[in-house]
Amino acid sequence: MLKLLDSLQQLAVSGDTPFGCKIRSAAAAYGVEKRIAQFWSQEGGTALAKLDDSAILEEGGQTDWEELAAFLPALDLQCFSCTESAARKMNLPVSSRGEIMLLHPAGDSEKAAADLETNPSLRDIYELLDRVRTDTFAPPEFEPFYMDLSYRIRRGNAFSVGIRREGRLIACALCSAMTERSAILSGVACAPELRRHGFSGSAVRGILSILKKQNVYIFRAEGENEEFYRKLGFQPYGSWAEMKRAPEKR
Repeated sequence: MLKLLDSLQQLAVSGDTPFGCKIRSAAAAYGVEKRIAQFWSQEGGTALAKLDDSAILEEGGQTDWEELAAFLPALDLQCFSCTESAARKMNLPVSSRGEIMLLHPAGDSEKAAADLETNPSLRDIYELLDRVRTDTFAPPEFEPFYMDLSYRIRRGNAFSVGIRREGRLIACALCSAMTERSAILSGVACAPELRRHGFSGSAVRGILSILKKQNVYIFRAEGENEEFYRKLGFQPYGSWAEMKRAPEKR
């Protein structure tokens, strides 16, 4: 049975899995008292988190898929994400999918470059992300992006780095969720005209050296950037799926 949590102590999900890291980080940033964020648990270790009109699922060892599939439409979601296998088990209409990749950074990873800027302006980051949009990637609306990340950064639950040239942000790496040992690298971008000069790789290596996490995950869009992340040491971990409208059981 799904139970709405009223304290962080009731959240039993691990912070070391990709979706668990997202849920734990959101709970640490927002708590459960502000109704903007809600968290549910199910016997067997399954956890569900809703932030505004989006939700994420971390499946446990024993999950009541029928209960979850019946419950999700009541949340009036615009976006729901989970593993691809979980989406199949609930027979949900997948809008997009991709690969989760994992890196265990070496303990002696190189130091961040001297010209690396920590937590650059989110407006500058958004402008850069908007410049690199593709058919499979588009930044969210600016206001929720800015409000959420600025709050998480102030609370120590998100972090970003950037590289500037002549005052302009030309590359960045963004961590949108982290726990004690794990982090989600959710955005890496470089100005299109300056690609293949190593700026994106420098930004990623820089943020890894600062965060010093044991597990770093990325959610890679299907068909994009696999070689780039493999060269940095990321390895396949699993697959994710996203539903862009309120999911309904077929």
